[in-house]
Amino acid sequence: MTQRVEIAIVGGGIWGMSTAYHLARAGQTDVCVLERNRELFKETTSQAAGLVGQIRTTPLMREAVRYAIELISGFAHETGHDPGFRQVGSLLIALTPERMESYEQQVKHANKNDVEAEFVDHAEMSRLAPALNVSHVLGGYFVPNDGYLDPVQCASAFGAAAKDQGVEIRTETRVIGLTVRDGRVVGVETDRGLLEAGQVIVTAGPWTGFLAAKTTGFVPAMQPVRHQRATTVPVAGIPDYHPVIRATDLGCYVRPEKGGYLYGFFEPHPVSYDQKAVSPEFKTEDIEPPVEIMAEARARLAPIFPVLAELEVAEYKRGLTTFAPDGHYLVGPVPEIENLYVATGCAALGIAGSPAVGRWLANWVTKGDPGDDLAQVDLKRFGARASDREWIRRTSERFYGAYYSIESMSVT
Repeated sequence: MTQRVEIAIVGGGIWGMSTAYHLARAGQTDVCVLERNRELFKETTSQAAGLVGQIRTTPLMREAVRYAIELISGFAHETGHDPGFRQVGSLLIALTPERMESYEQQVKHANKNDVEAEFVDHAEMSRLAPALNVSHVLGGYFVPNDGYLDPVQCASAFGAAAKDQGVEIRTETRVIGLTVRDGRVVGVETDRGLLEAGQVIVTAGPWTGFLAAKTTGFVPAMQPVRHQRATTVPVAGIPDYHPVIRATDLGCYVRPEKGGYLYGFFEPHPVSYDQKAVSPEFKTEDIEPPVEIMAEARARLAPIFPVLAELEVAEYKRGLTTFAPDGHYLVGPVPEIENLYVATGCAALGIAGSPAVGRWLANWVTKGDPGDDLAQVDLKRFGARASDREWIRRTSERFYGAYYSIESMSVT
């Protein structure tokens, strides 16, 4: 049966829920979020590490993470829903002189931009992370106001706060396509019928490209890339204040999770998926468990985190992140299609960036202005190269593989 809402959001992950919350906070509650699964957050959001770090390469993303920390720090008090933020800081460790030199610039730049960061000695590193073998660490610095989120808990908090204000969330509703008439989106076609909508926002992660291309002809310049993680069984001795450890020379990170450790790895030889392969039938669980690649991550980390070699893996997380060739988000109105907005290209920064993305989209829809200069994330920024799928794949994979490289982490 045909129904109508003012705003339809396609995709019930953390970006969709943040957008719904920000719309409701702005006074727009005639909103419906559509999610194909029975359970919310079963796909990309639940597979995320949830790291919240302020050391960013551009002013836009520094402000985005700053806003995230401000919002989520007071979210439970404001809404009654706890987003699960653990503000335990980040410890970035260097194994080479070249990395230490780059850290000097990062700390100087962070402090200049009101981000607290300071170098710490081996004794402090051992206090923060008792299992860390500091004999292999040349040096490092600590960012005390960083931390990590429980991705599902945070997305649930956004969704619950939106529902409290009247937003509708429909699960088990598969989106088949978008209805466009005379260059304007007018509704969302689902397996339960047409949902007419004045404006449509697509926040469907790796599925965004397939859906947009099928019904509008617009293909976002992004590449879905595998990003895997593992969680160990519980172990004694992890303090409550244990920070996120970023071993950037190894392309790895470690943080506490369910009494054990969660560790992730930016593969130097990425495995990517064609946008057409990420169809409505594709699910994250279709990705093979990352047994071999996480064994490589564990071997890389073993000299500095020997405990990981002793702990069994309790769970493999099979993530599929999305990257644009320059590693920046893709957010904004779809060219040539009125009242249609897209947000994708999370670039392994989807959880920390979700508050800003939700605010940008809500501002765009309700005010016609995102509130920030978003040229950096403009959908059209690649021009004619956006149609070169091989260039997008190759360049996006290269960016992913070098995510923690000294060049990629250089500040501006």
